[in-house]
Amino acid sequence: MNMQSTSANDRLWELERQVFQLSTLYEMAQTLAACRDSESIYSGVLAILAGTFGVGRAAAFSRDRENGRWRCLVSRGEYSAENLNAQLQEAGANNLEQIRHHIQTLFAIQNENFLAPVALAVQEQPTGAFFLGSKLSGEPYRDADRELLNAVASYTAKALENLQLYEALREAQEKLRLENLALREAIKKEFAATAILGQSAAIQKVLGQVRNFAKSEANVLIYGETGTGKELVARAIHFNSKRADGPFLGINCTAIPENLVEAEFFGIEPGTATGVKKRIGLFEQANGGALFIDEVGDMPANMQAKLLRALQERSLRRVGGDREIMVDVRVIAATNKTLPAAIRDGRFREDLYYRLAVLELHIPPLRERREDIALLVNHFLENFEKRVGRRIAGFAPELLQALEVYDWPGNVRELENEIERLVTLAEDGQVLQAEQLSAKFARKKSVNTADEKKSFDKLRDAIDDLEKRMISAALEKFHGNKSQMARTLGLSRLGLQRKMERLGLSRGADET
Repeated sequence: MNMQSTSANDRLWELERQVFQLSTLYEMAQTLAACRDSESIYSGVLAILAGTFGVGRAAAFSRDRENGRWRCLVSRGEYSAENLNAQLQEAGANNLEQIRHHIQTLFAIQNENFLAPVALAVQEQPTGAFFLGSKLSGEPYRDADRELLNAVASYTAKALENLQLYEALREAQEKLRLENLALREAIKKEFAATAILGQSAAIQKVLGQVRNFAKSEANVLIYGETGTGKELVARAIHFNSKRADGPFLGINCTAIPENLVEAEFFGIEPGTATGVKKRIGLFEQANGGALFIDEVGDMPANMQAKLLRALQERSLRRVGGDREIMVDVRVIAATNKTLPAAIRDGRFREDLYYRLAVLELHIPPLRERREDIALLVNHFLENFEKRVGRRIAGFAPELLQALEVYDWPGNVRELENEIERLVTLAEDGQVLQAEQLSAKFARKKSVNTADEKKSFDKLRDAIDDLEKRMISAALEKFHGNKSQMARTLGLSRLGLQRKMERLGLSRGADET
């Protein structure tokens, strides 16, 4: 009977001990969850331990990760943290064992069983420690007590490790934020209106429009031939506007297969088709900023209707979705086509045109601002000298003259490519000569020379020859697009067609 009673008491005592430990650990978890800095962790845990074990003297120490020095963060009893730090410094206690020995002396503990040191380690590195003095009950620390203290040490070390990770993440986020701000400022400077080079009246007019359009929230339609810098102008408008801190994203309508255009613009929901994962479209990504739509005149007809709806409603639905997603996006579109002509031909929606062309801007081709060529040449030369690591002594006058009289069908981009080629193939310190230009300059020169030597007996033959050369040049420039050829030559489409048939130039022209 006595044995049964003893066994029952032991089980009851064990149950009470487990409840005591769980209560302590639960209180600890709540405290740690509310802490956002190391000092509050040490302070909160020390308070729990002092209350749980009923001690009058206790102290919590932390090790500095930079210099490895230990210092007391919080204490209980007659010794303040500042007092303990001063005494430990005076005693030369520099490691945990020396601190333990000094604390045992200060707390007047004769037997080590009445001192409970609790060491903390994060990633196998000493991080902190708790020292609990004698219990007010006079009882020594037992194995069950030290078992609980080890569990507390594990919980606390994990909380300190998480805090270190959180602080590292916060530092990285702050660093990223500052880098992002610096990058945005650099981008704003790079795409300031003054970054668009040119002194001609034509480009100065564009710069004035850029400054005015940047003050507005309205959609913009930019006209310009290939290579005139439509995206550069679009970026200048955005990065000088109130939306400059928002994203700027670009898309070229000719670069995307027709069956993927909608998903690219508006995104797609997972499971819409086998193996399809969720994707956020460009409209959502550009929320709060601007979306640059290049070659908008080539947008598929079915996509034009969906773009119109997104602009009207300021909302979209992802492909395969049924939820309306609100968006705040400024659209800056660009084209090398004449959209009113495309509207007449039924290839572009008139209502979409009016949504896009609230503000219109025309970028002149390079041949209409030849006085800017020298400025652009020197700018590109400086850039490619740095990139290639080569110094060019300059340009021969004949080379500059050849660059200025060339028609530049590829505009500024073609000029940039020509300067890159010259710098890449040149010798260091060389003065670039006209003979080093691309073969197309030599061909143009030979054609001009041959033309000058031509003579005609009849005025009709001379006129036919001139018309043939002009129409041939337009064919090459506009890739056979009759509408653009007719507008440039000042002819009707029918008149152009008849001349081409008479001169034997019908092949190579399309019907647009």
